[in-house]
Amino acid sequence: MPRVCVFDVNETLLDLSALDPHFERAFGDASARKTWFLQVLQSALVTTVTDAYSEFGAVGDAALEMTAERLNVDLSEEDRQKILGGMRELPPHPEVPESLDRL
Repeated sequence: MPRVCVFDVNETLLDLSALDPHFERAFGDASARKTWFLQVLQSALVTTVTDAYSEFGAVGDAALEMTAERLNVDLSEEDRQKILGGMRELPPHPEVPESLDRL
């Protein structure tokens, strides 16, 4: 039987803090990223347990809208696209490449 390793990607392997400049510009506070990502995780869990699958990008977009409403921010389309597009370009945490090579 082949051996398999499974990893959580976002936050564990990839560094979400790379999105902080986008959140700083859009929300005036980089810590809004943490609020947003907690909403992403909660929404993803709900869609999974209720068997109402949504693509991760759609969940992220909906969570971004909820976060903007919660923080009373009028989010521009440009800021929305920078944040969501940035998810596709996240760098790994510094120790990740070497750690994966060791496996």
